[in-house]
Amino acid sequence: MIAFLENIKDLTFIFIFISSVIYRRQLKLTKWKRKLSKGEMTMYLITSIAIPVYGITYFILLFGT
Repeated sequence: MIAFLENIKDLTFIFIFISSVIYRRQLKLTKWKRKLSKGEMTMYLITSIAIPVYGITYFILLFGT
């Protein structure tokens, strides 16, 4: 049961990562068309920083254990 829940947790982390990448791409395309609002620019910066950090920590935890 615990292994099943860990697999579900890993799957949700992957879904969150993929959706973050898609949202950042959408913001990047919007940035080319028009100036981003303050909220959109904040989300663009946060996702630009969080995606590589998340990827690095995920692989460290994946291969570290």
